[in-house]
Amino acid sequence: MENSKNGTPTEFGLKILQNLYQKIAPRAAQIQPHQTLIGEEKFSQQEIDDIAKKIPIGKAPGYDSIDNIIVKVIFNSFPSLLLDFFNKCLEIKCFPDPLKIGLVILFHKTGKEEQNIKSYRPISLLPTVGKFLEKLLPQRFNFQLRQINSNTHCSTDLEKGSQLTTHSCMSHLS
Repeated sequence: MENSKNGTPTEFGLKILQNLYQKIAPRAAQIQPHQTLIGEEKFSQQEIDDIAKKIPIGKAPGYDSIDNIIVKVIFNSFPSLLLDFFNKCLEIKCFPDPLKIGLVILFHKTGKEEQNIKSYRPISLLPTVGKFLEKLLPQRFNFQLRQINSNTHCSTDLEKGSQLTTHSCMSHLS
């Protein structure tokens, strides 16, 4: 595959990405800070503890090479470090760009032709700290929806992910 008539491995990889993600525009999204109607509470040490206990060991790290074991050691040695970092992200309403960078790896599907673009399955390896923050945010979103629910008398259980409730609550906000 090194010097095939289809070009270099890099060019072949780009063809695969273009084929898989042809609908995605190659431009950066403009991020607007959001305004909240309710005061946001800081993440608690308990929230961080709960997620830290569930971090699986043995998963591949992202581009930063910081794997889950290192994050657990940091957490156990300096528990307030991650808490302070995540609370600062919440306070400034920012998911840091470096935590969004994925390392895309292409896996060849067993038994498939190497020259066929569709014979590869892409996976994205994301930074562990970003995945950690990613687990905290839905909890915060659900908390905010519960607050809205209690203030607007929406009666459906939000834990079940009811689209009707979310729509109803969002209608009250607009």
